[in-house]
Amino acid sequence: MNYRGRQLPIVLGLAITAGTFVAVWAVLVADARQERLVHSARETMEVLAAILLVFTGGLLDDVEPARFHGLVRHFGELLHARVTSGIVKMGTAVAAAAAFGVTTHQGGIRLALGIPFVAGAANLWNLLDVAPGRALKWFLPAAGVALALAHTGEFAPFEAAALGGAVIALVFDLAEVAMLGDSGAYVLGFVAGAGLLLRLSTPGLGVALAVVVALHLLAETVTLTRLIRGVAPIRWLDDLGRLRAADLRPKSSPSA
Repeated sequence: MNYRGRQLPIVLGLAITAGTFVAVWAVLVADARQERLVHSARETMEVLAAILLVFTGGLLDDVEPARFHGLVRHFGELLHARVTSGIVKMGTAVAAAAAFGVTTHQGGIRLALGIPFVAGAANLWNLLDVAPGRALKWFLPAAGVALALAHTGEFAPFEAAALGGAVIALVFDLAEVAMLGDSGAYVLGFVAGAGLLLRLSTPGLGVALAVVVALHLLAETVTLTRLIRGVAPIRWLDDLGRLRAADLRPKSSPSA
């Protein structure tokens, strides 16, 4: 159910994830045939597994009928020995972030900063996904910047595939014919965070983690929607392409 109370299929996350898998596999097969980058096949499979883990965690929350909102509420339930689907979802994001960090040979302080940053980015995009197109609109520049900063092809196929899928999904999300769901939003945030982890310097990664933490704190208090709606240029971008209430009214039949 979307923010207007309309029942919509939660399939855009599945489409983006499946499209990313197909595109990355195609690149892997093409490289293997040309005897290039064959040594990266194992790492590619491990990253795909991490993305699938994040997607699965979000999907579990999507299909959960009784849901809690807000990190404080989820951890409050955990203190009472009740494991919510949201806790499971966040746990899978942390596990996937740790696996990605190890796979890409992050170590020491970078791994310590990278795990909460990537997992936090996944959850941040979930917090953004409360209005049609919002999470996707923020993903496009974030993943685009990460891709532009790439000095090598490492992780670039994942970002390029997810960007292509996000552009297509944005059309359906704005038209309110389908939704990302937690599964899609978590995958977007994970890809954006993982790409930035590979490209940011260690001090830059520390700053990025601080921003993610600050945005989570604001989401629990002021709310991200209030922040977005309070800044005119950002509000304009947020509304761009979104259906108005009048667009959703049934069209009256033309008179004879």
